[in-house]
Amino acid sequence: MCSILGQINFGKNQTNNEELKKLNSLLKHRGPDDEGYFNDEYVSLAFNRLSIIDLQTGNQPIKTYNIVSIFNGEIYNFKELKKELIDKGYKFKTNSDSEVIPVAYKAWGTQFLKKLRGMFAICIYDLDKKKIFLVRDQVGIKPLYYFLINDGIIFASEIKSLINHSKFKKKINYNAITSYLSHRYTVNNKSLFFKNLKQVNEGSFIEISIKNQKISEHEYYNLTVKTESTDRGENYYLELIEDKLQQSVNRHLISDVPISVFLSGGLDSSLLSSMTSKKLEYEINTFSVGFDNINYDESNFANLVSKYIGSNHNNIKIQKSNFLENIKKIIKIKSTPASIPHEYPLYLLSSEIKKKNKVVLSGEGADEFFGGYARMQKSAVDFIKLKKFGRFSKINLIKKIFSLDSNFDYKKNFLNYFFYKYNWFSNKDIKNLFLDNLITDENFNDAQKPWLDLINKNKNLNLFDLSLLFFQKNHLKCLLNRLDSLTMANSLEARVPFLDLDLIESINSVPFKYKIKWNSNFSKFASLFSNNFNYSEKFDKNKYLLREISKKYLPTIISNRKKSGFPLPMNDWMNSRQVKEILLDQKTLSRGLYNEKYLNKIIETKDDKDLYDFNGKKIWMIINLEIWMREFIDK
Repeated sequence: MCSILGQINFGKNQTNNEELKKLNSLLKHRGPDDEGYFNDEYVSLAFNRLSIIDLQTGNQPIKTYNIVSIFNGEIYNFKELKKELIDKGYKFKTNSDSEVIPVAYKAWGTQFLKKLRGMFAICIYDLDKKKIFLVRDQVGIKPLYYFLINDGIIFASEIKSLINHSKFKKKINYNAITSYLSHRYTVNNKSLFFKNLKQVNEGSFIEISIKNQKISEHEYYNLTVKTESTDRGENYYLELIEDKLQQSVNRHLISDVPISVFLSGGLDSSLLSSMTSKKLEYEINTFSVGFDNINYDESNFANLVSKYIGSNHNNIKIQKSNFLENIKKIIKIKSTPASIPHEYPLYLLSSEIKKKNKVVLSGEGADEFFGGYARMQKSAVDFIKLKKFGRFSKINLIKKIFSLDSNFDYKKNFLNYFFYKYNWFSNKDIKNLFLDNLITDENFNDAQKPWLDLINKNKNLNLFDLSLLFFQKNHLKCLLNRLDSLTMANSLEARVPFLDLDLIESINSVPFKYKIKWNSNFSKFASLFSNNFNYSEKFDKNKYLLREISKKYLPTIISNRKKSGFPLPMNDWMNSRQVKEILLDQKTLSRGLYNEKYLNKIIETKDDKDLYDFNGKKIWMIINLEIWMREFIDK
């Protein structure tokens, strides 16, 4: 794992290489073990290395066959690709995965990207053709940001290097703020918190032609749900997915340094920990967080799994007292507002892991691909019912019998219904929060564009598979961004076995009914008289295939345990004098952004029925925005 940084100009000798070195030093935490540079009259590249594979000779940039490359990430099938290239007559000087990239490009052109299995952000410079390619992996595990200048492009692994470049002007992007408040993150890769800052799309590459002075983006991989037309039966899919998961874990254990695992005590991390412990000869380190508040503390489940698999377990206690200071630290690290409150414990946990390990396995992707968010991924059941009976929803008896939500206009489409259930702030809430005309329909349209693009690109999908794809393509971005930035801030490489390409393509071929499975036909019938929010995990089982597979590896209590979603006591933690002082002080209000009356209303809201701390989460988002503006816009 590393950092990459570069500037490409269409004119000669226009890069300030001393400035580039200073910007590269801002990324040193991503690669404290080594660094490297390449410069010619058009291109300047910088690199920092965290040594994981081929500790002695794996530094970058790599220059071979008149091709220069730098990359951040891991290529898990590099040995197979290397053998194939050697058979074709190509020569290698190192044992690293990084050298495979330029040689594979030489052999197959950009088609080699389809052969890669791993997580990666790559820059390839073809010296003969005077072309540069900026590549991002198929799912978007590794980040790659950029901004355009008059005569070229500047790119980096993290935002902080780009916004400190002398040619970058810091301006607020209200499209991104609208997306953030709606969805908890910026969904549109071309519309981030700073205006003009962008990210390479997942499964895509940007091609820069110095000769033609042209920049274009191309998709080389399209993630979608391709359910098989023939149902092969539950046993077949159980065997298929277990086999693919075993293969994925094997790939993700390729390393020249010891590996640890995030172990929350939930299904996904517990299964990863158990599989990993069976494959490695040494006792693995596992890590979890705990809380003093017993209503939120789940460390007993992590301890149970650790004892069962024989790991060396480490539990880190999280306190309310230093919560706000750590928010500020996280915002400085990311150069953006934090997306979800979990970022705070993740950062602290990563700092502890780094004391013992350089690599950690994490469970991101399991919920998105295997059906872990049943209330949302199965929300089409309620939507279809509302479409059939919605015109009767004002009749109390009908409304009660079928548990209809009369607050939603049944004439609207599924995306409207999805947002109605998914968004933390509604469009009306956002307009009320800000002063008149600050947030417009244009901002909302930009925030919705990635979702509409998915619908238009996948018109053949049913609403259930479309819901899964919403999470796989959009929601997952938030989690991967969080994981990369907060682990790498501690020089820790995080790997995500549930996002192995062969595994996700396999699970996306499985019929939906095996992902979130009804307990019985009667349960399916009974759902007519309830709603998904109430019956989820009572009438059905989320992540059904993973639960069945896990019975071979885990105690029954863990295999059957309901999803908890890493809860944090946000209503309590946001109910503090310091939070109120920040949000209602003169510096905040004098920005001319917020409606003070509505802001006060959110801060003062107390709801004993708010079991999921939604109001505390809203306050969390607003204070994140304000701290971000103070740190990056005011200065």
